[in-house]
Amino acid sequence: MESGILTVTLLVLASLILLGACGPQPKQEVPAAPGITLDRQGLVDMMQKYLAAMVSHDPAAVPFSEKAKFTENTAEIPVGKGLWTTASAGPSEFQVYAADPAAQQVACLVMMKELGKDVLLGARLRVENGKITEVEHLAVRDLGTSPFGAAAMANLKSPRPGLTEDVPEAERVPRDQLIKIGLTYYDALTGEDGTLSPFAGECERHENGATTAGGKPQTATGTPAPMNAEFAEMAKAMAELGPVPNTCEAQISTGQFSYITEINNRRVLVGDEQKGLAVGFSMFYHDSSLKEYKYKGLKGEKMLPAYQGVFNLPAMHIYKIRNGKIYDIEAIGFTMPYGLKSGWE
Repeated sequence: MESGILTVTLLVLASLILLGACGPQPKQEVPAAPGITLDRQGLVDMMQKYLAAMVSHDPAAVPFSEKAKFTENTAEIPVGKGLWTTASAGPSEFQVYAADPAAQQVACLVMMKELGKDVLLGARLRVENGKITEVEHLAVRDLGTSPFGAAAMANLKSPRPGLTEDVPEAERVPRDQLIKIGLTYYDALTGEDGTLSPFAGECERHENGATTAGGKPQTATGTPAPMNAEFAEMAKAMAELGPVPNTCEAQISTGQFSYITEINNRRVLVGDEQKGLAVGFSMFYHDSSLKEYKYKGLKGEKMLPAYQGVFNLPAMHIYKIRNGKIYDIEAIGFTMPYGLKSGWE
């Protein structure tokens, strides 16, 4: 009898020991999952996926962060509104992409359709851990309505090769230098000094498609509108001082952009070393406080009336940079009431 009791006691003790071994254990720390970082192609793929989702009106098709910020033409609106409701066809042949793996940001400039009409879209995405946290749209509508509309639209059929080609490794510029060079463009404009930015001699600038510096000068098509008397007088005075310089550097140095009061919210956010592209966003202010400016022509200087117009101009600039010099500038912008903010101050 005593041996039976002893056996039961030993079994109970053994069970308690086993239960203790299988009971609550010290909490084991689970390693955090590594963050998702997209390479250059992954960022471009994300932008193209974003554009396709926008045309199909399906925000759920792309990975938005719950707190994603979205602006279109400077207004902060909910994701899924704006072009998300009116886009009717995806990008045409005109597509430019710049991606920055270090900043996890990607930008594009594409021609697409909105309600069946052409719209030139400059867009930027910021990605964190694989999710979109920021979206910025600048959409230029009513294209081709200026006197230079036909020529501008011709330039928007396909991008200049320089904007899409890889830069040879020997000519590439580090990302931080791409950013710094892009910022110098604003300094040159407000400083009225083209030497403040490293323009290549063959630099060519397009604005909403129209060639505005370098390249072959464009002519108006159709019946031109009567020239404003002020502009006619100014053009005559400029001609008296010789041909108006057409290079990116010399054009700025004439002082003809002095009517720009200030360029605020300068943000060069994307530096693409492979393509040699820097992408900047900014807000141009024009308050018409300047009434005259000193025009510096080839044959001397003369005081001329400054352009008058009170407005803001949100802009996006893409700079093609090789060997530390700017070869191409592709810019977009449109006028808005004076004093408005960009939405990203």
